[in-house]
Amino acid sequence: MNFKNSLTGLPQKYSLCLIGVWTALVAVSAVWNIYQIREEAIERARVEARTIFEHNIAYRRWNTMLGGIYAPVSDINRPNPYIADVSRDIVTTSGARLTLINPFRMTTQAYDLLLKQSPHPAINRTVSKSPLNPENMADAWEQKGITAFEQGRDEVSEITTINDHPYMRIMRPYLTVEGCLKCHGYQGYKVGDIRGGMSIAVPMQPYYEGLARTRKTVLVTHLLLLVAGVVGILRFSGSIHKTQRKIAESEWKFRTLSEFSTDWEYWIKGNREIVYMSPSCERITGYTQEEFIGNPALLCDIVHPDDGGVYRAHMDDFHAAEHEEIEFRIITKDGQVKWLSHVCAPIYADGVFLGRSVSNRDVSDSKRLEEQLVQSQKMESLGLLAGGIAHDFNNLLTAITGYASLLSGMLGNSDEKTGRYVRHVLNASERAQRLTSSLLAFSRKQIMKPAVISLNQVIKEIAGLFKSLIGEDIELAISYSEEEFPVFADPHQIEQVLMNLITNARDAMPTGGVLAIATAAETIDDDFAMKHGVRTGRYMVLSISDTGVGIDRADLPHVFEPFFTTKGKDKGTGLGLAMVYGIVNQHGGAVAISSEKGRGTTFRISLPATEGDGEGAGCAVEAAGDETDVRGDETILVAEDDETVREFLKETLEGCGYTVMTAANGVDAVRKYEEQGGRIVMVIFDIVMPRQSGKEAYERLRAINPAVKAIFVSGYPQDMLTSRGICEEGLHFMPKPLDTKLLMRTIKSMLHGA
Repeated sequence: MNFKNSLTGLPQKYSLCLIGVWTALVAVSAVWNIYQIREEAIERARVEARTIFEHNIAYRRWNTMLGGIYAPVSDINRPNPYIADVSRDIVTTSGARLTLINPFRMTTQAYDLLLKQSPHPAINRTVSKSPLNPENMADAWEQKGITAFEQGRDEVSEITTINDHPYMRIMRPYLTVEGCLKCHGYQGYKVGDIRGGMSIAVPMQPYYEGLARTRKTVLVTHLLLLVAGVVGILRFSGSIHKTQRKIAESEWKFRTLSEFSTDWEYWIKGNREIVYMSPSCERITGYTQEEFIGNPALLCDIVHPDDGGVYRAHMDDFHAAEHEEIEFRIITKDGQVKWLSHVCAPIYADGVFLGRSVSNRDVSDSKRLEEQLVQSQKMESLGLLAGGIAHDFNNLLTAITGYASLLSGMLGNSDEKTGRYVRHVLNASERAQRLTSSLLAFSRKQIMKPAVISLNQVIKEIAGLFKSLIGEDIELAISYSEEEFPVFADPHQIEQVLMNLITNARDAMPTGGVLAIATAAETIDDDFAMKHGVRTGRYMVLSISDTGVGIDRADLPHVFEPFFTTKGKDKGTGLGLAMVYGIVNQHGGAVAISSEKGRGTTFRISLPATEGDGEGAGCAVEAAGDETDVRGDETILVAEDDETVREFLKETLEGCGYTVMTAANGVDAVRKYEEQGGRIVMVIFDIVMPRQSGKEAYERLRAINPAVKAIFVSGYPQDMLTSRGICEEGLHFMPKPLDTKLLMRTIKSMLHGA
């Protein structure tokens, strides 16, 4: 950083003041912290001295309580001449001489040992103004302490020097107790009298050493804080300096911006005189500034004839304070048609109306994109329609081609004319099948790109967007399940579900609140599965809760309906939750909602867990093989909701020797399979059926017989079936219209391995 440049002019003056104030604050903080640390060290030493005092008092009272203790007479334990007691010395029955050790001698001998062990020992003294033992004579400091005790104080303390070393000294009065009279009663003391005091001295050197280390840390910390603050101030000063330069250049920049604006800007007076015209007019209209200024009527002349009325009505209300934004077309100088977004506002100076400031933006590209979007939506709707038509048409073609093939087989070469008619039917059916394939190719947009994903990871990857989406007044709480099941889903569509629900939650909390996002691994039971139309098993559950306004109970059944919204006008399309519902259902999941007016709303998204790795997910379509004997005598169940197709399959299979049972839906198929007790060796399922789909019925049959053999057929596009989780790797699938020869070979192969 160039400090000289950052500290110039007014910013320099302010910077120096701020640096001075900051330095003073940091210095005061450092001094105060060092002072506090020193006071704490002194107080810790004082506490240590008090603790030693209490221990000594306890030991001495113990000795006094026992009337003293006896120890053998030795060179280091001679009889105490200051004990006036006939029982001071005794001889044991064994002849050993013992002498009485009173509290004073006990503590004196203990601290003599401590003095030999430690270079800076604590010092203990019992002193008196009139001691029996001259060693107990109080020094000057202790004399002042005893005087203070006689005046009512119960403790004195101070840091003093002993043997050229600093010590924390405290002193408390030593009161006469009953046991003391044994040695001191003749001196005239009574119980409760102050006969001196106990002085404790604790070395301060260890505390001062710790204080020095802490002081160094405080100084270094505050120095770093000072440097950081100065750098911040200098950066702030530089920012102010730059701002001043920007203000000085604002007029030049505004002029430059006006001259090079991509929008077409101009200033027009009430008499239609053009005061200013931006150069961008030529890029948009082909006409120059001079052409417009010289001929103001050109502004109206270039408007497309079909939009002239809109433009003139807008300009007639020239003096109005507010004008709505309008869009209209113009014809450029070279004959192109362009769309303009027109915004204008009045200009006043000292209350005088000076005309209008106009901004025209070329929105031709946006209009084209809008038209493309509308067209895309139309094509998407058409694609859905085509998929539905293709399904029904494939059912019809299955019956037409199937019965025509049967008829051709029955006729053989016996009736050439009829056979030719049948071939025409088959040829027409083949062309119709190609038409259906074209419809399916049109409708089969690769909307879903599923993969095995971690729901937690999908949320973590976009969690950074949530806070910017909901704003600062909403608290965001995200919790992830420790146990997690993999999900086979399109991560981008799951992100879309998240963003839609978070946006709804934000709109439901206009004054702020709490938005909670959570994941959980759960196992769905039969009741939930039956209620929501999903299979039982393991699911990952995504919960999104808000503390917003909630939803009326009467509106809850309708929230997933397209175009239904509880938001105000122009605040919602009513498609967000419908989209969420559609995406979750495509993934084989379920959406549950709970809400209470004024308390908030919770959405629970349940996505089925996948057992595999998700690779190769799709329908295994059977391929043609060699000619084989396709006859058999087993019992086959055909579950098909289209009566014509059902009857055709029955006749075809019975014609090959099989016993055939039929069912019109999945529930009927499961019931008949249970009733037959193992006679049925194979089931042919139409995938999409009322009441219960073929896949759901198959899962129920697998619960009865895990080895059940099944072939799935459908007229729906394969990608639609995959997105619903219908097809799994290893299952046999055949599209409609059915190839009966391929169907019979597949049945034979599955039953007998041929």
